[in-house]
Amino acid sequence: MDLTKTVGYVPGFAPELNLRELGGLPTDDGRTVRRGLFYRGSALVGLGQRERALVDGMGLRYVLDLRAAGEASGNEDYLAEGTDYQRIGGMRFDDGSEVDFSPEAIARFEEMDPQLFEDGSFMERLYVGMAFGNPAVHALVEHVAAGEVPVYFHCTAGKDRTGVSALVICLLLGVTREAIMEDFLLTNEYRRSIIESVADRMPPDTPPELIERWQKANGVKASDLLAVMAAIDERCGGVEAYFEQEFGIDGQTLAALRDRYLA
Repeated sequence: MDLTKTVGYVPGFAPELNLRELGGLPTDDGRTVRRGLFYRGSALVGLGQRERALVDGMGLRYVLDLRAAGEASGNEDYLAEGTDYQRIGGMRFDDGSEVDFSPEAIARFEEMDPQLFEDGSFMERLYVGMAFGNPAVHALVEHVAAGEVPVYFHCTAGKDRTGVSALVICLLLGVTREAIMEDFLLTNEYRRSIIESVADRMPPDTPPELIERWQKANGVKASDLLAVMAAIDERCGGVEAYFEQEFGIDGQTLAALRDRYLA
């Protein structure tokens, strides 16, 4: 796929950063999201001089880091001067503790339960949980509602925690569900080189099924995001009710936000 032809493509960044904007996405009422306001991607670490200059030029007012403390420690984001930065773990276990996707933490998960990621239900449950009572997503919505944009929100790879956060912002803006899913699945294109090189980073005797599992883990699945949409519909009765129940945003405020952020 030629990523330069996709709606949210931001020129100049390495594809592996999984960085794009929500600007240009179509809405149910025939409008589009305004450009240059909502950016999603991976952590802003290891950037070269050129990419740092690009970040400087984005005019970011707010960066929300969805990583757990263990992932962010020693891997701090590059921030342009004057940017408001906040780190709030975007995915949590039932007890409220942050889900940490650092290599050390993932190894501990598998030591506790080697089948944890096997059938996909673990990630699906975590995806759904992100949409309800999530302090990170609440912080993001509050900053957007307050007009503190341009905003950049990210996790380590810019796919799971970032993907659900992008879903919520897109629903807030009235983006079509088809466009939301297309944007979500672009992660598999941006991260294609990472996905395809999984075997090269594993021991030669690694079983093929394990390689395939880690290839899937480095991308995203449509079913995970569909589960979040279904939960919003089932628990709240629709998008407008979801924003009123979850964030206290009534229909009039929702319409005003869309008028502000749509073209």
